Amino acid sequence: MLHENSHKNSKSAVQFANQKDNSIKFTDVSIRHLKPKTRRIDYWYKGLSGFGIRVSKKGTKTWFYYYRIGKTQRRLNLGKYPQLSLSDALVLYNDARSKVEQDIDPFLEQKNAEKQFDEELTVTQLVELYLEHSKKSGKKSYKVEEKCLKKDLLPHLGKRKITTIEPKDLAKIFNEIITKREAPSSATHLYSYIRRIFNFASDMGLMRRRDNPCLDIKLNIKKKKRNRHLTPQEIYLFWYGVDKIKMTSVVRYALKFMLLTLARGGEVRQMKWSDIDFNERIWTLPKTKNGHLHRIYLNDKAINILQEVRKYSDGKGLVFGSTGQFSKCGIIKNNLKPLHNRTLCQPIKRHFNVFKINKPFTPHDLRRTGATIVAGLFGRQDLVKMCLNHVRNDITDVYDQYTYDVEKKNAMNALNKAISLIIDSPNIESVPTFDVLRQKVLPKNTMFNGYESNEQSMNKDFQAIASRPVSYRLSFDLKPLSSAT
Repeated sequence: MLHENSHKNSKSAVQFANQKDNSIKFTDVSIRHLKPKTRRIDYWYKGLSGFGIRVSKKGTKTWFYYYRIGKTQRRLNLGKYPQLSLSDALVLYNDARSKVEQDIDPFLEQKNAEKQFDEELTVTQLVELYLEHSKKSGKKSYKVEEKCLKKDLLPHLGKRKITTIEPKDLAKIFNEIITKREAPSSATHLYSYIRRIFNFASDMGLMRRRDNPCLDIKLNIKKKKRNRHLTPQEIYLFWYGVDKIKMTSVVRYALKFMLLTLARGGEVRQMKWSDIDFNERIWTLPKTKNGHLHRIYLNDKAINILQEVRKYSDGKGLVFGSTGQFSKCGIIKNNLKPLHNRTLCQPIKRHFNVFKINKPFTPHDLRRTGATIVAGLFGRQDLVKMCLNHVRNDITDVYDQYTYDVEKKNAMNALNKAISLIIDSPNIESVPTFDVLRQKVLPKNTMFNGYESNEQSMNKDFQAIASRPVSYRLSFDLKPLSSAT
């Protein structure tokens, strides 16, 4: 026994001695040029304890983490190069090292995971593996998927083995969501999430891809066309109707802000004061749906809303955040939390009759309404895409890195003027038609050549212009609003 311990200690001393001798600066180039020798050699990352790469006699390169936990020394294989790059290996190393610092043995954790793969998994175990993989790979929607799967899948089939799940088991769940809950979109989302987890199981070698139970299921749910936008008269009714609905002032301001900035509800709910440059009147969105940088010019009415809502957050943290707890002076106590994704929708849905509008609408339709106004004023779809931060999906988008701040500023100022003309009308009957808005917002000679402010006239040669001007009438110009009378 003494001999065994002394052997382990001597082996450890040799390994750490070699670490000192074979420490090199790891780069993709240096790792790629490591050549095999007559015996396997461990190379250590210079400056990081225990992290290295082993090069076998045949040239196989394996990342490893050598560490001590308690009185036990471990060598954890992280993966092979080049399948696992240097940057990915460093992520795994840092993850394992943080576990060791918390007295968690990553080697035993890996062994237990391998043992779990040897046995047939339950649906719950598969979902946990899938969500963990999604989280570590940086997938944005894993929290939404987790909520949906834990709500609608696991209570019914969580304890079942994954290979025992049949199409009829899932079809029963989908049918219940569609018929009893009357939520076809929820069934569609759940279907896509379940299909992904079974595809993940096949990627892990746990089952055959053709055995995915979702392959034999068709929901036959037609996608609803989302083309709802508010007419000028409906904008008038919305603007003043939202003030009559019972809701917090923060939510009321957030809804109006969506119309004025063409921003998504999630972007407004996550908006922070630190993202706003009041001198330039620019709101920079650090995270967007497509991952592209987006800068929104804040027109006069948007700035006014920010000044009003500032008193509820004291100008710190989230702009439209809430905890539901207000002090006597009106400032929200404690740390602000983002509004729930249903907070903007529910008041409109529950009190829709207050608006006196015939056709229902959602908060996202306000974004579409603002975009439609900009498109109608300028006759330029490319300008609308800039304001919405939509990707063109062509090679030009890779080369064109201009931010179009001037063009978007002109669009937001024009939108501000159009909204002002609508809501400043003395009554619903006097709300201007869109043709009147065009004439009052944009001069005739600039209708399709770009709308520029005086201070930007010097930059005219650098601004984008419409390559193919468009002339058309919007759908809400064709029929008067029946409810207006």
